[in-house]
Amino acid sequence: MSEAAQHASPAPVFSTVAEGDLTLDDHEALAAMLARTFDAYDHWYAGARSWAGMQPELRVVARDGDVVVAHAGLRRQFVTVGETDLLVTAVGMVAVSPTAQGTGLGGALLRHVDAALERLGSRFGLLETGEAVQGFYRRAGWLPLDAVTGHAVTGHYTAFSADGAGVLVSQDEGWLIREVGATAAEWPAGDIRWNGQMV
Repeated sequence: MSEAAQHASPAPVFSTVAEGDLTLDDHEALAAMLARTFDAYDHWYAGARSWAGMQPELRVVARDGDVVVAHAGLRRQFVTVGETDLLVTAVGMVAVSPTAQGTGLGGALLRHVDAALERLGSRFGLLETGEAVQGFYRRAGWLPLDAVTGHAVTGHYTAFSADGAGVLVSQDEGWLIREVGATAAEWPAGDIRWNGQMV
């Protein structure tokens, strides 16, 4: 065995944790990593506040020793699509620490997210993201809703400021779904009404 191989650090260890099982130390470690990764929103992730919108139901977390290096939050909730109330699993706060980006950890994270989606049992995963990172999700099997439906889909959700004021936001692009218990052909027609905050 080469000297480099002998001193290589082990791969990060993944776990899927229910929100209610997280300790204060866990929340502080998650908040610190999320603040480093989403530096434009670091004011949300202060102290032990490890969420920006709706708190997740499950967290997929990768740790390198005691340090959190990757994270995704998942929560089952109803959205209204056109005239249909649909139970989805919202996915958000998908993050790889800046020190671990480009290592393949993000792909591993999304494979663990897939397992968590199966565990939660809804028909679709749903997330919104910017155009710059859509290729990352598409390579992992996520489908842009405009490609599924053949036209642009607008999503409406409530964004809250740091002091708690709610503002309705309409987002015309960046919506992606992951087939879980249904196929993309079964996604209802119409715009999305989130009826609250996103994860």
